[in-house]
Amino acid sequence: MSRPTPEHVEQLGQGWTGEEALAISLFCALKAEDFAHGVLLAVNHGGDSDSTGSITGNILGLMNGEASLPQAWLDRLELREVIADMADALWKSRAA
Repeated sequence: MSRPTPEHVEQLGQGWTGEEALAISLFCALKAEDFAHGVLLAVNHGGDSDSTGSITGNILGLMNGEASLPQAWLDRLELREVIADMADALWKSRAA
């Protein structure tokens, strides 16, 4: 397959049901060249793109960690320090 497009994504459905949203998200995460490419692929279709983008971002974040997020996106994130502190606290509490 050539570089995946929104048309390829739409062949999997619109993402309005759980199984379609998961299928689209897994496809986008597995075909992603990087975090931004995967998330943009997941949101640029005519269906439930906020859900598929969110799920894809979570999958890519789990697979590749915070370092994979585009710095420009992180720089614009409101309350970034609060979010990072909460994530650190959650990570530490799971080990306890």
